[in-house]
Amino acid sequence: MAVISKGGTLRMHDDGYGLPAGVIRVWFADLRALSGRLPELRALLTHDEIERAQRFTMERLTNRFILRRGLLRVLLGRCTGQAPGGLRFDYGSHGKPSLVGGGPAFNLADSEDSVAIAVAAEGRIGVDIERLRDIESADGISDRFFHPTECAALHALPPDQRNEGFLLGWTRKEAFIKAAGVGLSMPLDQFAVTVTPGLPVAVQAIDEALRADAGTPDDWSLFDRRVLPETIAAVAARGVGWTVETQMVDESLFSAPS
Repeated sequence: MAVISKGGTLRMHDDGYGLPAGVIRVWFADLRALSGRLPELRALLTHDEIERAQRFTMERLTNRFILRRGLLRVLLGRCTGQAPGGLRFDYGSHGKPSLVGGGPAFNLADSEDSVAIAVAAEGRIGVDIERLRDIESADGISDRFFHPTECAALHALPPDQRNEGFLLGWTRKEAFIKAAGVGLSMPLDQFAVTVTPGLPVAVQAIDEALRADAGTPDDWSLFDRRVLPETIAAVAARGVGWTVETQMVDESLFSAPS
């Protein structure tokens, strides 16, 4: 299987960190399992990244930022064959990062200690992850911000399924927005995803006002994945024919590639 390597060339051996065409690889991690690597991962960060981490007022949040950012660097380093500490990031007008000089598409999401990092050889991709929990104001949030199609579907659910339906909708919408690359400037009520548990995962509607940037629902692929305990994750990608592969971060990530 041909996979992308450093400099965009192809290699035939896939060590688990190559990026086959048409595949989105998503790595999941529990940051608590990486806490022993905090000094190692901190050493990979730039001065600006350390400053960002130190803006948090709680040490726990500072450490989470360092672990997330360091993990992203190590993972992208393995995928590209570059030194993790040497990677440099650029940021689009809506804050979405990319690698300076070009490289794979990637996106990161977190919910407390749970992290998901999606990487593909190219394309527009997004990922979101949420911890399963009761959202007391779910009805109010969805009625105010969600698309009318989603609101109708949520209100049609039995009461004991509405919280799950809301979280499914939220993660799918966040993944879609991140893949579109326009951030929170995209109105949540101008596109719809499926929210009913058990129904196929899909983008259902994109209002005319968004179509210049986002296209039509048929232009998108949407996936759910449940890998970490008590979490749900969604992956969105522009285009069709995508495959999503998932795995947990393990010690092989920190071993020298063969």
